[in-house]
Amino acid sequence: MVIVTGEFGRTPKLEYQKGDGRPGRDHWPQAMSLIVAGGGIQVGQVVGSTDSKGAHPKDRPLSPNDLWATMYKHLGIDPERTFPDHTGRPMPILPHGEPIRELIA
Repeated sequence: MVIVTGEFGRTPKLEYQKGDGRPGRDHWPQAMSLIVAGGGIQVGQVVGSTDSKGAHPKDRPLSPNDLWATMYKHLGIDPERTFPDHTGRPMPILPHGEPIRELIA
């Protein structure tokens, strides 16, 4: 399995820096794109969409934790499993998130 992602999406429209006036795009956590391939997952599809400006999820919003839950499940790790911390309290692998059903074979 290969996952290609960044930490954020980018603002849906150009913004201009104060001072020098150069256009650019800032961090935009509301929507982002990524690629998942190989390892026997279901490929050749698009999961979810954004509005026409690429600003906000339109259907099937997912979180980074959904991606990580998918990766863990694909590797045979129960994403809902907990491990004891140094005081013995159960700590989840992820605070939330579910495997992306469209990708799991």
